[in-house]
Amino acid sequence: MKKLNFHKNDFSSINNFPLNTKQCLYVVDWQYSKVSFQRDIQKLLSYNEDEFTLETLLNIAHPDDLNLINRITQAAVNHLTNNSCLNLQSSSLNLTYRFRKKDNSYVKILRQSSLFEATKNGKMKSNLSLLTDISFFDNPDTVQWEFNAPHIEQKAFKEEVYKEFNNFFTSREKDVIKLIAENCKTKDIAKALFISEHTVYSHRKNILRKSKCHNATELMRFCYKIGAL
Repeated sequence: MKKLNFHKNDFSSINNFPLNTKQCLYVVDWQYSKVSFQRDIQKLLSYNEDEFTLETLLNIAHPDDLNLINRITQAAVNHLTNNSCLNLQSSSLNLTYRFRKKDNSYVKILRQSSLFEATKNGKMKSNLSLLTDISFFDNPDTVQWEFNAPHIEQKAFKEEVYKEFNNFFTSREKDVIKLIAENCKTKDIAKALFISEHTVYSHRKNILRKSKCHNATELMRFCYKIGAL
């Protein structure tokens, strides 16, 4: 999304920001915990101005996506509000996930968020989000995301997002999962990890039991959700 130089409480630039029929945008003021500006939300998602609140935003994702989306968003907000950076304008958070419309149907949305207003000491006060309906693409249901900010340590940030699952699988189980994701067979996994095929079978059984999955496809979706891949 194009970076713009916005001024405090000045929405004139985004009033004229070009949107197509599959786009809308809004601004969230985190200092006052509210949606301070919105445009074309009703056209895309059918919510009127009174209905499209911060509470709605925090609960609008598909139930299967909601927990992860909230963890990612909260971690990003924490990073930007707790760190003073000279180049916050270059920070961006991109996510793709399912948004619930007013009629309770779902659309796949690309959400591109960036700084809108900073406090005097350089911390984030509000952010702008551009929503684009990408349902016409053949996208998987898994949440995809990318967060970029000055001085961020990506590994530490990812651990913060997935901290409740950091020890869900053992190190060896993670090794097996990575090879399953590469479509390796049991004998290939055994050879790569220098263990017996019987041990691989045991690991696979334990992995499926822990994740409550029934096959590799379900397992891959689960692992993406908890950051194991």
